[in-house]
Amino acid sequence: MKQIKSYIFIILIIFPNIVFSQLIEGIVYGNEKEGKQPLPGVNIYWQGTSRGVASGADGTFRIAKEKSDHMLVFSFVGYGEKVVHIHDSRSLEVVLEPSLSIDEVQVVHKNRGTYLSAIDPIQTERINGAELHKAACCNLAESFETNPSVDVSYSDAVTGAKQIRLLGLEGTYSLLQIENMPNLRGLATNFGLTWVPGPWMESIQVSKGAASVLNGYDAIAGQINAEYKKPDAQEKLFLNTFAGASGRLEFNGNGNIRVYKDMLTTGIFLHASDQSRRNDENGDGFLDEPLSRQIQLFNRWKYNNHKGFMAQAGVSVLTEDRQGGQTAFRKGMLSQPGNPWGIDIQNDRLEGFIKAGYVWPNQRTALAWLSNISRHETRSDYGLASYDGEETRFFGSAILTRDLDAAAIHSLNTGVSMIVDHFNERLYDRNMNRTEKVPGIFAEYTMKPDENLTFMAGLRTDFHNLFGTFVTPRTHLRYKAGNHVTLRASAGKGYRTANLLTENTYLLANARPLAWADDQFQEKAWNYGLTIVQHYTLWDRELQLNAEYFRTDFQSQLIIDRETSASQILLVPLTGKSYSNSLQFDLRYQPVERLDMLLAYRHNDVKQTIGGELLEKPLTSRYKGLVSLNYTTNLKKWMFDYTVQFNGGGRLPFHPGSNLTTPAEEFSPFTIMNGQITKYFRYWNIYAGVENLTDFRQPNPVLGADDPYGSEFNAINVWGPVMGRRIYIGLRLQINYE
Repeated sequence: MKQIKSYIFIILIIFPNIVFSQLIEGIVYGNEKEGKQPLPGVNIYWQGTSRGVASGADGTFRIAKEKSDHMLVFSFVGYGEKVVHIHDSRSLEVVLEPSLSIDEVQVVHKNRGTYLSAIDPIQTERINGAELHKAACCNLAESFETNPSVDVSYSDAVTGAKQIRLLGLEGTYSLLQIENMPNLRGLATNFGLTWVPGPWMESIQVSKGAASVLNGYDAIAGQINAEYKKPDAQEKLFLNTFAGASGRLEFNGNGNIRVYKDMLTTGIFLHASDQSRRNDENGDGFLDEPLSRQIQLFNRWKYNNHKGFMAQAGVSVLTEDRQGGQTAFRKGMLSQPGNPWGIDIQNDRLEGFIKAGYVWPNQRTALAWLSNISRHETRSDYGLASYDGEETRFFGSAILTRDLDAAAIHSLNTGVSMIVDHFNERLYDRNMNRTEKVPGIFAEYTMKPDENLTFMAGLRTDFHNLFGTFVTPRTHLRYKAGNHVTLRASAGKGYRTANLLTENTYLLANARPLAWADDQFQEKAWNYGLTIVQHYTLWDRELQLNAEYFRTDFQSQLIIDRETSASQILLVPLTGKSYSNSLQFDLRYQPVERLDMLLAYRHNDVKQTIGGELLEKPLTSRYKGLVSLNYTTNLKKWMFDYTVQFNGGGRLPFHPGSNLTTPAEEFSPFTIMNGQITKYFRYWNIYAGVENLTDFRQPNPVLGADDPYGSEFNAINVWGPVMGRRIYIGLRLQINYE
């Protein structure tokens, strides 16, 4: 409690409530024949001044108001200009009427790639397409390189599997979604982040703490949702090619077809990647990254009758092949003493989704259905160990939304959900078959008496065939204190099924076998959060300050114990305390015109009971600092991006009986720098960049590399980059409908 109080005190001291100016928020629509539609890129400025902004992709805007500002002008090509008198700070809704047709005019404005929502009751960071262009962003894992909240690292030194951390906890404790439907779980846990191509994504939303009960019971640390491009968007054709100096090649393409006017549309997406060059920069005899080949095809359809009904469906197929280990290892070669040590992993995945919704004419009631189904097969060899897995998963959810009064002050979301997940796994000649069937019911009440206050309380009950009935309560509060400060508080409980093998196959890249007693295990935790977001105007430019504190307390947890047994890695239940404290500060500002700056610092305090002793969680950085700069020249001819990550040191796990580690051993802080330059033309742009500019690499990521079949072999103690400096170049082509 003393530590929590000190964190709250620091937040209040560092970000005092200083009044610079008033902030006006709202959304601007265009009045079309099918109804009002959000308008992006609308010029919004104070009459008689040069101070203005442009509306975002969803039509929303925020603009600072000085004492002398009263008349706000809305101007957009093809629509009549509108002037609104501003007399208070309530949220605006502005509708522009179409005007006479005129010649084409190009409107260019600076689009800030990431921002914190001031309206959402849940602390949510929104990452749009502009941010995804600031780095190579070949997949979802690499899209967080400029993000202060999400850490991305390799789980081991041989498979190329990437893991994320949110609030200091592994990505398994965050709900990963594709278009608000659970995904990238089970057999997709280890490699799924690399199976979401960056050029396919329209945006990403990162929310922290307890998520809405509508999304399920298993979001403990937070939620990450990726939105793919929609087939009815203005984008007609998009192509992206990428080549890295290390031999990595990628191609992404997608196109939209208007099958029947704007009512029936389809999108076709293709992704192909290849890493066929063998790289061993540190000379330890092991590949720095595995050889891999991936092909993915996705087709989606959308129907909209513009009378309240909308439906979408899609299907995707993916196949990926990975080989790694010693440089002399070849596909099909048997791993045994005397032969090179290697890994061989084959993944095949087929998935589809259907979602539909209907809004009643009175606009007060809506019904939605969301569902997806997937079939995944994995065949893999890790040296002497073989792991095979099959998973078939179905998710379905029906949600009824209703405003309980005409003013929409009170609203209710309620519905039912169903999850069926069947696993068939084999490791060490041991078969593990499991089928989860989880029907659930949920309800969430929201009260919004005005624009300054939102209260949300949710409750869901799930009926698990293996773990019985459990209840998930969650609540969120948002309060806008004055014109500049938004306060949020949240609390909630989360549950998740620990997939002992599918989530931990990377642990097979070491000499010690895995050992566990129970094939089925459920984790439980409480999460509490407090955030403060402040918006000011400093020297006529928006300044955003954010401070947040989150704590996660585990009631039950699966512990990966690498430090008790000299001969095994133990997967055991928690027998004591386990918690995570995350304290973060960040600042977003534009010190000069067209230069966006993000400064962030986060402190992690993550501990768990291992072998009967409460210890700092191994391989977890104690802090992260981030400096991200983006500069765009006038008319967006050039864009320059530069990011520096400061990663704090941490504790290394101790291997009893080993001569290579000691109980007090730690890894040191390290710094990573990335940069990119983009040149824009009318329909295409070319970009070039470098990752890990200083060429920093973790020393000896593979312990016992000279004897991979010996007792000292260990490739899972990874805390830093395995690859050194990486230079790349890419080309994007985009053609829109007229």
